[in-house]
Amino acid sequence: MLKPPISIDYSWRSSLCELAVPAALKPILGDTGSLTARLKSKSEDFKVLLLNEQPIKAKLLGNEYGDYICREVLLLCDDVIQVYAQSWISLPACEKGVEQLGETPLGEVLFQNALWQRSELEVAEVESREELAQLLNRSDIKRMPIFARRRIFSQSDAHVMVCEVFLPEVLDAT
Repeated sequence: MLKPPISIDYSWRSSLCELAVPAALKPILGDTGSLTARLKSKSEDFKVLLLNEQPIKAKLLGNEYGDYICREVLLLCDDVIQVYAQSWISLPACEKGVEQLGETPLGEVLFQNALWQRSELEVAEVESREELAQLLNRSDIKRMPIFARRRIFSQSDAHVMVCEVFLPEVLDAT
């Protein structure tokens, strides 16, 4: 049996101003471009490490619960974990090429196709970091302020929710 994905049930906000985000992190959290492209440009060796891919029932866009593929990955720059990312991919999105990506960055797929409409970014401070600390085997994560952002990519009835949790090391890579 697969382990359930890490909870991303955070207190999401529509503005960075609503959170006490360190000044150095604000440009990264508020960047509406491709995080994949940003990290690739700042490192010699960018990698995606696929942790898990499994079906889930989830509520997206205020709709009723639906069927999604939950994809969990780590983004690494020069072998240092920068970001934990979780995506919920609707079944219609799978039919549009967002399926079984393995270690292909999701950002490369979504940002190369102009048909994907992007929602506004939402941001949150990650209040409970126990699961993240266990996943990364890092007890220091429990004491650090950790921030996340999310948005939804849509193309007619196809939707992909992307949540990115930024680890403190992301400042070194950007």
